Amino acid sequence: MKINFTKKEYLLLLDVLYMADWVLNAHREADEKEDTREYEKLEQKILSYAKKMGMEKYVDFDPEYNMYFHSRFFEETRRAQEFIDEFENDCFWEELINRLTKRDFLKSFSEKEIKEMDPYTRFERLLELSEKYSDEFEKNGLKNILVKKAS
Repeated sequence: MKINFTKKEYLLLLDVLYMADWVLNAHREADEKEDTREYEKLEQKILSYAKKMGMEKYVDFDPEYNMYFHSRFFEETRRAQEFIDEFENDCFWEELINRLTKRDFLKSFSEKEIKEMDPYTRFERLLELSEKYSDEFEKNGLKNILVKKAS
């Protein structure tokens, strides 16, 4: 099978690869990357065509590692990092709200009460807590957050 890309499509593919690599590897240590090797091989294959596509300013080759990388020019001129930052920001707030909601829900009700609670009531209670935090963070961000030392 052969797939043809326009230069514009190839450049978009470089964006997608950058974002995918971030999701796969930004949180991993070097020794934890074994399960992402297949993705890395595909990324390397696609990046290797940059020169043929006239996109060499977006991809650098490092002979020491024998690997292709998105160039600094790519990082400075493409919007991929903006999308990553937006995604991470949204994830942060969502995860913070979800974890605080769960914490407070489990503090507010005993295990027995939760087991006896019908799904609709449980959903309502979780939603109330979630909305409380959502409203607070929308108005004040982290301004009112403080960490209390355990006694």
